[in-house]
Amino acid sequence: MESLMRKSILSASIAAMIGGLGFAGAASASVFSPGTTNGNIAYSNTGIGDILLVPYFTSQGTNATLLNITNTDTTNGKAVKVRFRGASNSDDIFDFQLYLSPGDVWAAKVSRDTTTGLSKLETADNSCTLPGGVGKTTTAFVTGRLNSKLTGDALAAETREGYVEILTMADIPQAGFPDQATGNPLATPVANPLFTATKHVAGVAPCFSTAASSAALNLLINDPRVYARSTTTANSATAAAGYSANALGLAYPTGKLMANYTIIDVVNTATFSGEAVALKANGAAANLVFFPQAAAGFTNTYLGSTDTTAAATTIIGDVTADPLFRTDSFLSNGTTVVTTGTTALVTPGYYDLPDLSTPYAKSPASTATGTDSIAQAKALTASLAVSSVVNEYLTTTSIAATTDWVFSMPTRRYAVVYNYAAATGADGRIFSAGWNAGNAYFTPTNTTVATNGYQICVATGAVAPYDREETAPAAASVGFVVSPSSVAAAATVRFCGEASVISINAPAAAAAASPTLKSTLTRQDISVTTGNEGWLTINTPNNGLGLPVLGKAYVKSSGFGANWSHRSN
Repeated sequence: MESLMRKSILSASIAAMIGGLGFAGAASASVFSPGTTNGNIAYSNTGIGDILLVPYFTSQGTNATLLNITNTDTTNGKAVKVRFRGASNSDDIFDFQLYLSPGDVWAAKVSRDTTTGLSKLETADNSCTLPGGVGKTTTAFVTGRLNSKLTGDALAAETREGYVEILTMADIPQAGFPDQATGNPLATPVANPLFTATKHVAGVAPCFSTAASSAALNLLINDPRVYARSTTTANSATAAAGYSANALGLAYPTGKLMANYTIIDVVNTATFSGEAVALKANGAAANLVFFPQAAAGFTNTYLGSTDTTAAATTIIGDVTADPLFRTDSFLSNGTTVVTTGTTALVTPGYYDLPDLSTPYAKSPASTATGTDSIAQAKALTASLAVSSVVNEYLTTTSIAATTDWVFSMPTRRYAVVYNYAAATGADGRIFSAGWNAGNAYFTPTNTTVATNGYQICVATGAVAPYDREETAPAAASVGFVVSPSSVAAAATVRFCGEASVISINAPAAAAAASPTLKSTLTRQDISVTTGNEGWLTINTPNNGLGLPVLGKAYVKSSGFGANWSHRSN
């Protein structure tokens, strides 16, 4: 939950930067580790960190979502990956790179395009993006990774709810490149062209407005690990050491990002605000995890490389645990082992990286199974796992109050995904073999497929409601009704989709969409017979492991809107 104390996660080998801005220990494409000093990534109680998670956004109905991302570092710029994922199965529906100058704030709005039905992103912000003009000339969310069996507004609706990942890929220092011939720090540091291109001048970043700034940004089409291989510098033979990342203007990330979001009903003027969940590298510097914002497939032929003799050792599993992208063995439907060899179910591009499983606090080693990315995904999941979800509800009819609860599970993607290429009627769940061995947060037993045929659902434990006067109903009289799938009354509910919305005591008139957030993709109902005001617990024991859940309760009435972060006992 957004307010929960988190366990420390991913204790791993991580290191301090070596002299100047030189890099060492680059084991995988676009991932550079600072050395060997131990560190970890942990939940940040300050709300400021290296990785941020916005548990829910929506443009359903008359809703829009406002997003602010702030660089609290007043010395270094930041290269940031921003990715919107869909609520059904966390498919990528819009991603880009954002370049924040020191002290910069980027602000944007996500709303529904009344013509296409797609979400669109709009901004008047002057920070740089790749591609250029995101939110100004490039606005529409995309459907290429969604269920191809959907058409029309059913397909467009898949872009209107979900969650947001924000990852610091690298710092952008003002100056200090190494000598590309030797790798040693320059005696007199030179200005960083990328810093100049992205630093605001009179309130506006140059971006592509000058030839020099355009040249600095255009260099970022290169995979930094091998950038020097495509140059004539004397250091090209040792490009894997990472000096080329410096030549692109990049340095190890130091985090210092925060984000806020606001969901606003632009017709009924109800608003709900919140803070992004922050994860922070502690004890040492984080890895540099820069990948080009390019459509080129992630292969062993490096983008921009002219050195055909360079040994290519990196596999996709080194840098992501996503079962749809990996080419090693994984489980299909929990029973049949599928070996894909060199062909992924979905061909990944450079723009698919980094993600939450890309090793951020450990130098990944190129192995047959890519265990480092799986280890990070497991550890992140463990850090977010809770055994129960506790919050209030308010559905008093005299003030037209309604309550929706949101449950987001942003790490589930790395354990189980849905293969949309599966035949109609077939079970398209794909489980990561490496993930589930001995650490099964998501299994064929606790997951099912919703009646719509493609959303993955996760079972919870018992639900315990209480009204304001301590009243709890007898088990036999608990009136839970969950839709659209069939679940036994008085037993459990299910979190269907990656960002699930549960409405409490929803009026009959709200059958098509949830009454508070207007959710339609993953909406379910709970009817609490004890009363219209109170609190309840949804237990998520999962054989002692818990479930990795973020979210809030959102309440709207005729006079106000409110939201409260979930807690856990």
